Parts: sequence; structure tokens; C-alpha cells
Amino acid sequence: MRWSVMVAALAVLACGCASSRSAPSADAEIRAGVHAATREYWQEALFRFQRAQQLEPENFKGLNNIAVSLEALGRYEDALGMYKKALEKSPSNTAVKRNYARFAEFYTSLARGVKPKETGHAKP
Repeated sequence: MRWSVMVAALAVLACGCASSRSAPSADAEIRAGVHAATREYWQEALFRFQRAQQLEPENFKGLNNIAVSLEALGRYEDALGMYKKALEKSPSNTAVKRNYARFAEFYTSLARGVKPKETGHAKP
């Protein structure tokens, strides 16, 4: 169930991406990352999202999706830092706020040694 939450979070932030037939764009890399994530190829997804971030360093979608990938890979401290960066870039974005809040609850429970509960599906 946790994976479906992460994939849903990625899909929300991938919507509305334009494509380009020339050099790879950040939006194209994000779409490729979301595709990899839906197959649970999280290392590939992380790679794609990092490439998107290199192409557009100010793009909060890339930061959020990097965080989701790091979370899926079990790199929780790195994920927390990326969620915070995404929130700094876009503090009013509902999907970013929701992802950060969901992860913060999970991370706090994990740090306390309590088995985190599943949070359900992310909402668009």
C-alpha cells in the first residue's frame, strides 16, 4: 500500500508536463521517472528525477519526486531533506505539503521506534 501512495504522489506532480523532441527537458525526465516509479524501478526513477533537477534546479516537482524516490529506497534522512527543499520552493503547493506531512508523520514514528501506520492514498 505504501508504494501506491508514493506512485500516486508522483503522478500528481507529473501532470501537465509538456514534451519536446529536441534535447531532453525536465518535464520529459519527470515523465520517464514517473514511468519507472510505477514499475517500482526506484533507482531509475531517482536517476531521472535528478536529471530533471539538473535541467531545472528551481523545479519543485523534481525535488518532491526525488524525495519520494529516496523514501522508497529507504534513504529516509535524505528524503526528509528533499521534502523540505521542495516545500521551500513551493510552500503553497497542496501536493508537496501533503507529501511532506505524510512523510514527517512516518519519519517521526520511525525515529520513536513505533511501527508507522499506512497513510492511505495521496489525493490529487
